[in-house]
Amino acid sequence: MQALDVKPLELIISGSYYDSQIYDGKLYLWKNDGSITTVNWNKLIENININEQLKLVLKFSVQFGDNLYNNLLFQDLEIKDLILSKFKKLVENSIEISSADLTSFIVSEQNNPLPFPHADSSIHYKTVYVGSQSGVSSSNCGYSRKKSLNPEAEKLCDIPVLSLSASHLTLAIAAGSEGLFDYYLGQNPSYKRNEPRHIFVQHSSFVRWLYPSVFSSSYFNDGYFADFKASKRRRSRIKKGYRKQQPELTQLTNVDNTPAEKKSSIALLEIGETQITNREFKKLISSSEIFTNNENEQSSIFTWGTHDKICSITENSIQLVKFYPKATEEQEKFINLGSIETEELLGDIISADSSFFGIVLEQEEGLLVITSLLKYIHFPGEPVNWRVFPKSKNYTNQLHIIYEDCIRIYSFNHDFFVDQEKKKIGISFGV
Repeated sequence: MQALDVKPLELIISGSYYDSQIYDGKLYLWKNDGSITTVNWNKLIENININEQLKLVLKFSVQFGDNLYNNLLFQDLEIKDLILSKFKKLVENSIEISSADLTSFIVSEQNNPLPFPHADSSIHYKTVYVGSQSGVSSSNCGYSRKKSLNPEAEKLCDIPVLSLSASHLTLAIAAGSEGLFDYYLGQNPSYKRNEPRHIFVQHSSFVRWLYPSVFSSSYFNDGYFADFKASKRRRSRIKKGYRKQQPELTQLTNVDNTPAEKKSSIALLEIGETQITNREFKKLISSSEIFTNNENEQSSIFTWGTHDKICSITENSIQLVKFYPKATEEQEKFINLGSIETEELLGDIISADSSFFGIVLEQEEGLLVITSLLKYIHFPGEPVNWRVFPKSKNYTNQLHIIYEDCIRIYSFNHDFFVDQEKKKIGISFGV
């Protein structure tokens, strides 16, 4: 078996951008002039000039980034080695797309109907959500052939936003000194729609989902795990008559002129979305409580959590805890995975996030990625913006970094070959 170390594939698109999202075969680029460009991502990738023998792994790399996880073909070591060798050849290619070249793949260019500049953005069930100091607004995707977004945006609430994240028909909102909120987006009559729910008052800078629960990070106090209990619909009922069983999804997705039968796959575009029907808030657990058993007594600089991992940075180490959502009251929900000693941390931590391929730290000198193979990759230079896509379908292996003159899209392909049950760094796929 070959060594697993595979460098990320780099794809560079020239231009002056502010933010990006990738969803359902479309790349959405917020430009600095306030407009939005929507690119046909699949068509763009299919037209990249590359060796014919590498086209399949290119598709896995940037179009279908989840499809190689738990692949039965990898039980054949010859096939596994062959795919790995192709990935290593793929990353030797330099893929650059000029503004002129991009024109052929643009679906639409339009004025931004949403508040700009925004603090954060998310796409959930064919709707774009942005948060800013003025609150949360939304616009439906796929509005028409000429305009990808509905030009009439909807204002959802006035809560000031530093960070937002969408999952389970709900927005989790970090509102700075006003605390943490969530906002239900569906049509379940037991919920109060259009009325944000105040979860707690502690300062909240950054929010991410851990199954039905959320983790709120702060630069001024402890992070907090907001524990939610979820009610779930049986799988058999989900698969049969799915849209009839969940009318709230029909109302969310049937917002344009596309026939409903062509949208039946939309609910599967986000990982784990079809099962949860109700979320009940239980309690708060501070990061100090979660990391109380760690041997390292250094104070935490920043703590965040995504999916099944919670990470806490100290002066020269990263403390790691795995979250088990199915643990009973008698079982431990948070299992200490130990720490990683590192001298690679350069200056203050500005922000951090996690995906399946590893964790990303924003520092004064640029971004540092610590991969699930415990390899350190530096991306120098101050970014305008950056993001990962751990809740997406097909794009979980991507990192988007926006600089003043381009967006650089990195595809990490090593994690397909990593034992998901044993890895410390990065979200565990399917575990």
